[in-house]
Amino acid sequence: MSDENGNSRMDTSIEKVNVNPDYLAKYLPDDDSLDSLDDYRVVPRFKIIQATTDTDLKKNFGEGSVIIRPGDAMICKFEEAPSKFQFVPLFFFPEWAKWRDLRGTGPMVVDRNFDPASDIAIKSKTADTRRELYDGHENYEDKDKLYNSYVEHLRFIGVIYGDHPLVGTPVTLSFERGEWGQGKNFISAVSLRRQVVDKKSIKVPLWAQVWELSTVHHAPDATKKWYGFHFEAAEQSIILPEEAPVMNTLHTEFKDLFAKQRLMVQDEDADSGNKEAAVKANKDF
Repeated sequence: MSDENGNSRMDTSIEKVNVNPDYLAKYLPDDDSLDSLDDYRVVPRFKIIQATTDTDLKKNFGEGSVIIRPGDAMICKFEEAPSKFQFVPLFFFPEWAKWRDLRGTGPMVVDRNFDPASDIAIKSKTADTRRELYDGHENYEDKDKLYNSYVEHLRFIGVIYGDHPLVGTPVTLSFERGEWGQGKNFISAVSLRRQVVDKKSIKVPLWAQVWELSTVHHAPDATKKWYGFHFEAAEQSIILPEEAPVMNTLHTEFKDLFAKQRLMVQDEDADSGNKEAAVKANKDF
């Protein structure tokens, strides 16, 4: 998209981010302070505020709103007419993780793996193995038993696009548990995006697609309530020609990091709504 002067907002945002104060210029030719970070990237993720989210977050942002974690920057607010924001997906990958019980202690993600043949991935595929009792809890009262969860995450790493204060920010759009089905729908949608060039229909690269996201409240019954993502093609559904080199470069960078197993998503908590209820609403993952 362009501003009133015809300039690309994406290019403008990137220039602003990369501007260096004049006094640092003399240090740059020999500086290697960032070299050790080149092959390691932890990307923040979108988080939707749920009824079960931390009280302070709910008070500050409101249920159904989308923020970035960590950092807690507001992306869009859920209202009677939900606000929307634009997103360009740059790279997709599935990830399988073992999560501890919400009532447990220690890191939320106990283990993670990118291999579809791994034990974690296999256990995440069926309802019978997706939930696993903690070792030693066999004789506990039911109310005291803790369970690990095996979860498949459908991850889209991309950038915020369009007329937004955080345009150009890399963020992960992740679908799991009750939103896993919507993730599969999104995969189908991006796979089918096409455009006509020289009277021929061709596929649009993932990194060139513009999608509009908002949140929607799911309430199939009294025990199953959560907020999830709704997606639709943006009015300008493809990036501008002058933005293609940047987007393609970013796609390649994330792809290379993933190949080196240096790409991680920031999963600092497990709160994405009433997860057990959401899982009951979707038995197909």
